[in-house]
Amino acid sequence: MSLLARLASCVIALASLTSCSSASRESQAPRIGAGGLVAQLRSPNSAVTGSVRVYEYRDGVQVQLYVNNLYPGQYRIALHETPNCRSPNLFSAGPPWAPPGSTKPAGDFLPGFLANAEGSQTGYVAYVPGLYTERPPSLRGRSVVIHWGTSVNEAFPGQPNNRVACGVFEWTDSVL
Repeated sequence: MSLLARLASCVIALASLTSCSSASRESQAPRIGAGGLVAQLRSPNSAVTGSVRVYEYRDGVQVQLYVNNLYPGQYRIALHETPNCRSPNLFSAGPPWAPPGSTKPAGDFLPGFLANAEGSQTGYVAYVPGLYTERPPSLRGRSVVIHWGTSVNEAFPGQPNNRVACGVFEWTDSVL
């Protein structure tokens, strides 16, 4: 085999390896436009609005929060058992939820965040391994609640609590 033929063979092999490496990176990247879950946040008592978007990423999900019209300060984001945000104090969302076998309490499953001086948060991203959009344990059919302060407290019907805004996860065809 001539030197030119060996060189051409090496270039083809290297190009092949590079394309495999690129495909591997693409499979681990967020699946933009591949669908996922979105919860439109609403508040029964204030002007708080926003969304929580969830899409499968690697062996879990990526959670993105966009929220406006909060008072500046500390907040918690928590997943809740019931897909219902209709009650005036958001009690209808049920108790906080974490997947079976989670090592963290349900109220501490996702990290807290800080609303800026304008009352918004647009850079929140959390990766949660072992949780999915469709297959068990799934977020589909659950709700997400924004809690004022640094803790997720129990709520009771008809009583004030620290729940600020709520949304129910629903399928969407485009995530970003």
